[in-house]
Amino acid sequence: MNNSWFRRLLLSYLPVFFIVTTILFIIFFQVFNEQNRREALKANEFLASQVTQYLDNSLRSIDFKVLRDILTNPNLKNYYSVTGSKDVYAGIQAVQVIDELKIEYPLIDSIYLVRYNDDTVFSNGKAVPIEEFPDAAFIKDSRAAATQKWVGARSFKAFPTEEGKQVITLIRGVGNGTGLVVVNVDLPTLQKSIMQMYDPEFTFVNIFNRSGGNLWDGAMQGGITAVSPKTDSGEVFSEFTSSYSGWKVQTGLNNGKIVKFALKFYNIWFVFAVAVVLIGVVWVIYVTRRNYKPIQQIVTLIETVASQKQPGAGYTKDNEFRFIQTTLERMIDQTKQYQEEHEENLILQKKYFFQELLEGTRDFTGNELTAEMSRFKLPQLEDRWAVMVVEIDQYSRFMEEYHNQDQSLLKFVLSSILQESARHEGTEVWAEWISDQRLYAILWIPEMEKGEETEQRLLSGYLDRVGQYLNFTVTIGIGRVAVDVRGLRASLKEAVHALEYKAVLGMNRIIPCGEVPNSTNDVYEFLKTISLLVQAMRLSEDVWEKHFDRLFEQIHESVLSRQEIMNTVQLLFQHYNREFAELPREYQERWASVFTPLLPRLEGWETLDDLRALCWEGFRELADEMQTLHCSRKHRSHILEIRKYIEQNYNNPELSLNYLSDLFDINPKYLSKLFKDEIGEKFVDLLISHRIEKAKQLMLETDKAIQEISEEVGYTNYNSFNRAFKNVVGVAPSDYRKAI
Repeated sequence: MNNSWFRRLLLSYLPVFFIVTTILFIIFFQVFNEQNRREALKANEFLASQVTQYLDNSLRSIDFKVLRDILTNPNLKNYYSVTGSKDVYAGIQAVQVIDELKIEYPLIDSIYLVRYNDDTVFSNGKAVPIEEFPDAAFIKDSRAAATQKWVGARSFKAFPTEEGKQVITLIRGVGNGTGLVVVNVDLPTLQKSIMQMYDPEFTFVNIFNRSGGNLWDGAMQGGITAVSPKTDSGEVFSEFTSSYSGWKVQTGLNNGKIVKFALKFYNIWFVFAVAVVLIGVVWVIYVTRRNYKPIQQIVTLIETVASQKQPGAGYTKDNEFRFIQTTLERMIDQTKQYQEEHEENLILQKKYFFQELLEGTRDFTGNELTAEMSRFKLPQLEDRWAVMVVEIDQYSRFMEEYHNQDQSLLKFVLSSILQESARHEGTEVWAEWISDQRLYAILWIPEMEKGEETEQRLLSGYLDRVGQYLNFTVTIGIGRVAVDVRGLRASLKEAVHALEYKAVLGMNRIIPCGEVPNSTNDVYEFLKTISLLVQAMRLSEDVWEKHFDRLFEQIHESVLSRQEIMNTVQLLFQHYNREFAELPREYQERWASVFTPLLPRLEGWETLDDLRALCWEGFRELADEMQTLHCSRKHRSHILEIRKYIEQNYNNPELSLNYLSDLFDINPKYLSKLFKDEIGEKFVDLLISHRIEKAKQLMLETDKAIQEISEEVGYTNYNSFNRAFKNVVGVAPSDYRKAI
């Protein structure tokens, strides 16, 4: 090979290099100058607006407070209503008003009150005639002025002997010409506050009053030593006029150091640019020479490898690029085969990495996590993110309606819709089907003020698209936003926990973990309702339906999670097992025949209504069976009659098991067994329960003495009543009455 390729490369590089470099120089200097000017204008405009806003807010707040005190403060009104210096207390009250204003607004230097009815000025805690006050000329001009508001920079002194201070003054009339309130704001203090907003070495700020005077001129005379630039110190870049005070604010850049710096930087840059051009020319020649060598090395290497695999194979020097092309095409075909195999493995590896990341089965260092995310071409976890879990509603019906291939396709569609919704909102999402029914996803939330709104729009849009394009619905649980891997795993637990409330809150909706209501799991109320339901079922009373409905109403009102609901149902079944264990064998058999096949079906419910329907079916069947059994037993009418008699005559002190035995002509032992079998509790316990409940009702509804209530419910001995009440309720009758 000859060097013609080298020369062609060199001649193709150099002209382009010179042209591009020249254009870049021209564009750079033009853009650099224009950009600097725009930035300076923008910065000065912002500074001017901030200074104007600060000045207006400071003066307006003082003016508003003074005006409000004039209109509403009784102490100030009282001072202007008295005559002369007779009312010392009015002066003390006025001092309090002045001190409160000066404490609330540190910018205020002094305040004095002018009262026209006796021509006095109240300043520094004492009243003096106007003509003796050092500011008498200003008061005279203000009294004659048509408008009374802020007055530009002036010199003020409260005593003839002290040195004047530079202030700006607020003048407000009181009442219908009864006087003036004069507030002096310390001008040097105001300037110091404003100068904290900028660097006087590079920027100047000037404020002009309505008459055109510069406020800072007076401030400098007042003793400020900081740099206070003038309007002729540089170019004015921005100007604002206050709508409140009418004062004009000008800002700009100082001449001097900043200009010298710009010129010095320009010279340095020019020298640097020339050096870069020379270096660039040398570099182009060097790179061209080096770029020529790899071509020869590649051809030599390919020829060597090809000759080893196919002895005798060669190539022509004139067709070296065709030889390279043929070799590369063959390598590309092989690479495609490897890539397809690699992608198949990558899908499984990506899913496994997803599980490790969320479930915490593996701890990742920062570098490992970054490497894994890059390997799977995922966004880095450097922003905020949250975990969401999408659950297919009524999954059992979903499996019945669609074949396995259709199910896989629909799950792919669910994941694709989620990806599209995320791209539509300008964010990213990583979703994987870890379980058959649930799609787990990591959602990247942009770092901005409306990140939560973006998240809500994405989830709402996803839910709408699923309802629009698919024949089934999904419910979404979303965890809190996380900023690290530990928070990400916590977000997963919160999202799964939020889905536990799908049973009560309903399907086809979004359930954020932060909006999951607090469960009010009142175990005592559940136990009470369950006990009533079991007893009513045991006695074959129709009232069991009311208790059944009440139990599910309590579950719905308490907003329980799925696990808590299952715990409540298990508690119900445990009560049934315990109650039916004490009944004859035939009752136990009926219970087992009804609820044994029901238990496996209770695992597939999704909403509280589904669970209620399943339980209602079993309870209805059991009630019918119990009714049949009770009707077949001869003694049912006796026990119901006896129970009714106890409820009506519980206050009879002589009521006992023997008394009932004689009354109904039943053997006492047999009667006791009837109570245990049919009612589920002993006679004594039933009687005490009725008496105590009536006693509680009387204590709540009447003012009768406890001794009188004791006798009225069947206890002739108060100690017996007190002991029975404490055993049932847990507290003495007197303590119970105090508690209610």
